[in-house]
Amino acid sequence: MPLAFDYRHYHVVSHVGEDASRELVDAVLDETLTREKVFRDNWRTLSARVRFRDESLLLKVPRARNSRRWERFLTRFRESDALRTFRHLELMSTMGFTAPVPMLACEHRPDGVVTDAFVCYRFVEGRPAEPRDALKILDALEALHRRGYLRNDPQLANFVVSGETVCFIDFRLKKPKFLPALQKARELARFLGSCPEAERLLPATVTSSGWFWLAVRLEKISLGIRKLKRRLRK
Repeated sequence: MPLAFDYRHYHVVSHVGEDASRELVDAVLDETLTREKVFRDNWRTLSARVRFRDESLLLKVPRARNSRRWERFLTRFRESDALRTFRHLELMSTMGFTAPVPMLACEHRPDGVVTDAFVCYRFVEGRPAEPRDALKILDALEALHRRGYLRNDPQLANFVVSGETVCFIDFRLKKPKFLPALQKARELARFLGSCPEAERLLPATVTSSGWFWLAVRLEKISLGIRKLKRRLRK
């Protein structure tokens, strides 16, 4: 069980000792962590590889989710995005999947609404997944689907290969309640969007199903809508 305590007006959940947790919270809030590599730093997200006590961690601050009014309203009834990420990482480990090790998550909740939150987990050493890893990724996705979960946003870039093992990164677990067969098929279709080479690796029982046929077409429509929104924003 992780530690849970309050510090500097934040609620802290951690798998490191309390002293180390306080030190890490101070370093994040006071911006004294050494950033080894910044992957994203914009209005939506801060995602950076940082150094803490001679260990590389991934610091993620979901800025957009912390600031959107409707997201803040939802936190009256649930944990912040950062704490849910922490829980999902724990769950992946208990199910036997390879994912980053959660270290610490914090949320600031004045008047019952989360206004700031962040999560730190151990940085995964490995190489970015490539099309030659498609079979391993499909096997891992299928195993996750058999457990009743979706990983959300299954792009090739959201997997890391360490040795012979596929590691899930940058995911949010979801348990589909409405038409689960269609939602699982859509997740496979989304993966093919980033790795079309994987289509020939899918079994005929999948590619010939009505759910997969519908999922591919829904993904094409969704992609067209996203492209139109980008053009309109420009």
